[in-house]
Amino acid sequence: MAFAISAGALILDQPASRLMRRAVAVHFGMSLVVAPMVWVTDQFSPAIWLFVLLAGLVDLPILALALGRIDSPRAVKLLHMVVVSSVAGPIAGLFLWSALNITIVEWRALAVAGSHPYCVQVPKDYLGRYKAVSRWADLAGLRMHTPFTNGGGSTNYQFAFHAVLVVRKGGWDQFYNWSYFAQSFVPVSERAINGLALSADCEPIVAFFDELNR
Repeated sequence: MAFAISAGALILDQPASRLMRRAVAVHFGMSLVVAPMVWVTDQFSPAIWLFVLLAGLVDLPILALALGRIDSPRAVKLLHMVVVSSVAGPIAGLFLWSALNITIVEWRALAVAGSHPYCVQVPKDYLGRYKAVSRWADLAGLRMHTPFTNGGGSTNYQFAFHAVLVVRKGGWDQFYNWSYFAQSFVPVSERAINGLALSADCEPIVAFFDELNR
């Protein structure tokens, strides 16, 4: 709400300070009410933590500065620019990271596979099944993630990895799962392979990624 009002104020060259302050107050108050409710229901995901944090970073400075008492149009305009930047910046950064993830995954897969045949598979559904990567968009950071499923209880489960690299060495398939923390493919343990019934749902070839360009 603060972002929309600030963007409109900059485009129309109007201060809109009182309107933004009221909107931000309502937004921050709703965040304080909704966040504990979601927390109590045990559905407080990292995304909601991030949402509340960003809300506080944007809302609290505006409320503290008391826009209604700022007399300088230049100061009001600067504050609107700060609000727009604080929202648009992370969003732009998120999409940039998502696009760069495609190149990072390709580089790391090639480094791990070396000269051996390889392929990359991503989750197909919520049941832990996979499908071969068929387009570059499958490797984008906003798409390449493990889906959650719920068996009817209060807890969500993940039955798959974000992505799996299959490398064929000596006639045997070796499995590596993508780790966002390590920013690389790491070996999958035999216990995990057996427990998840992990198998190759893609066909390893020497130049797997070259096929995506055709």
